[in-house]
Amino acid sequence: MIKFTLNTNELVPLTLIRKDEDTFILIDSKGDPKIFLTFDGKNLQYESKEKIAEPDELLREKLDILARQLLEQTYTGIENDNDSEEMDDSEHDPFNPEEISIDTKTIAMETLLRRLEQNTIRLNPNFQRKEVWNDERKSQLIESLILKIPIPMFYVSSDEKSNWTVVDGLQRLSTIRDFVLGKEYLADPKANKEKKGKGLKLKGLEFWKELENYDLNRLPTHLYNRVLETEFTFTIINPGTPEEVKRNIFKRLNTGGMPLSSQEIRNALYIGNATDLLNELATTNEFVSATGGSIKAQRMEDKELILRFIAFIVRQYPTYKRTYNIDTWLSDTMIILNAFPSLDSREFIKNLRNGFINKEDITVMNEENIKKRFILAMERSKKLFGNHAFRKSYPGLKRSPINKSLFETWGVILSGLTEKEFSSLFIKKKSFMDEYKPILSDATFAIAISRDSMKHLSVKYRFTTLLNLINKYII
Repeated sequence: MIKFTLNTNELVPLTLIRKDEDTFILIDSKGDPKIFLTFDGKNLQYESKEKIAEPDELLREKLDILARQLLEQTYTGIENDNDSEEMDDSEHDPFNPEEISIDTKTIAMETLLRRLEQNTIRLNPNFQRKEVWNDERKSQLIESLILKIPIPMFYVSSDEKSNWTVVDGLQRLSTIRDFVLGKEYLADPKANKEKKGKGLKLKGLEFWKELENYDLNRLPTHLYNRVLETEFTFTIINPGTPEEVKRNIFKRLNTGGMPLSSQEIRNALYIGNATDLLNELATTNEFVSATGGSIKAQRMEDKELILRFIAFIVRQYPTYKRTYNIDTWLSDTMIILNAFPSLDSREFIKNLRNGFINKEDITVMNEENIKKRFILAMERSKKLFGNHAFRKSYPGLKRSPINKSLFETWGVILSGLTEKEFSSLFIKKKSFMDEYKPILSDATFAIAISRDSMKHLSVKYRFTTLLNLINKYII
């Protein structure tokens, strides 16, 4: 959403929606079109029904922002639906501020090493971005320890057993582990005692060039002690702190200058069956085929997309209440998946008691059934829509990016049909598509799968609209 000053001299928030392959519309809060845009992948042109009362320089800056958004959609392969994480009911109080428990502690190297050996500090590479430090960058961090240069704070989330999950600082902690302990030693500490301290060899140092190719054990005694006497600062989010508060804290963190995405945060906080399942489904041939291999996974866009589908499988769309937002809905789904089939995990019970999850809304499913449903959704979507599956485009138009709302809605609907029903639909594919195309161009439907996609009424509207369409062709 971006604000433009129109001829009324009023600053009006406008939302970008796609009309067809190269045409976009900026609409106001009522859904009325205000500015028409064409974008060929390089140049953005505009035409307005009303005078735009913006200085030329400011208008160009805003148009550049829109162009970058469109380029990002092209790169990630997923349309930016502008869905809000605010709840429909602004009076809903999701947590008690008095329950927030956060500590900042100084942790000695000895404590850190003990936790690494015990595996009570979990380095979870699944949620981190794919860029991994090379040996030169790792060595420069160790050089900072030798130079007594303070390194940034670490952020961890603690569970009831005082196990820490690292959310910010994984690359730094991995480097310290690899240098001070060594991967060979950690593989079997009892059998490889002599390997301790014979890990990473320093290279590419800026100041201590005479230490090139040294491991920890080869360092001069005073430098060896300097490394092992290092102290670190940790921010620890304690158990009992509301889940939404945890996610909000991690959302404010910067890793490599780029904020963590919502799904990266979820993957950090809810490690378990959920993260394993998302990782597995994201690599299936059926998913890659149905999405045309167009989704970039650097920010876990693929896993969030799949999680949205699963969310409406384990809880039906009518259970999506006015007091939900997309972040809470998806995060709770990961908690539910981790609690299957018994639904007795601590996180699940806590959310159950707080009223964030209703047990009666949940369809308990085993992992195999979720996988089968997902594979079926991908196969049928590909068969019915071809290269335009989950997109607002169709044959005859340039293929548009994946739309999140269409992915979850069509995935749920098509995977829920019997073989007989889907066969009947596929036989009548031409008539079905002729009726489906105008729906994609309808302004109300467009808003329901873009700007307002995760509002309570929009979720209900898009599901019922497409279910009503399908029901005409499966009888």
